[in-house]
Amino acid sequence: MPSNNDDLIINPTPRCACMLLLDSSYSMHGKPIEELNQGVNQFIEEVCQDKFASFAVELGVLTFDTTVTEVVPIQSISQVNTPVFTAQGATSMGSAILRAIKLLDARKEEYKKKGVAYYQPWIVIMTDGEPTDEDVYPQAAAQLRRSGENNKYLVFGIGIGDYCNLNKLALACPANRPPKKLSGYRFRDFFKWLSASMAQVSVSTPGTSIDIPSTKGWEDIRI
Repeated sequence: MPSNNDDLIINPTPRCACMLLLDSSYSMHGKPIEELNQGVNQFIEEVCQDKFASFAVELGVLTFDTTVTEVVPIQSISQVNTPVFTAQGATSMGSAILRAIKLLDARKEEYKKKGVAYYQPWIVIMTDGEPTDEDVYPQAAAQLRRSGENNKYLVFGIGIGDYCNLNKLALACPANRPPKKLSGYRFRDFFKWLSASMAQVSVSTPGTSIDIPSTKGWEDIRI
């Protein structure tokens, strides 16, 4: 299997990177983490079924509990082995945000070095609680929000269950795209929307206005 950078040479298709930041703290134990596993698996399968999107979309996955784990390094989604998540520990969401920004910035530099065009990376944060790394989260959230509002990334926040602190999550999201609360554990509905949106972006021209309008369904989605 080629390395991530070799793939940029073999496959020069413009890239759209999607980074999932997934809460794997202990409160996700049981049905929530089971449904999350199924939803991410569905997302990977549906994107890979789209011939063009399977070449264009790159996926990275970070989980955050007491620590931040790079479960899936950013790579072509067609090369991703479906991850399995478990729940434990606290909620280091601020540290996950900083790690995601660092990884995506590094990946964009690789695109530039290899002469591969790219779309705005997407960052999706899913949590059922609130950050426990309060020494890190405010600064990290503010940095991500500024980047989202400056169109450096497309940022989406998803609150899970009845105890998610949407106000805290909103600090990391652009003012014009506040977080949404998942109805029950309908992860598959959300990931179905996400896969369709990624597929739409993958057939557009990088840098054109479709990068933002492709997310217009966000206002209408009922999850």
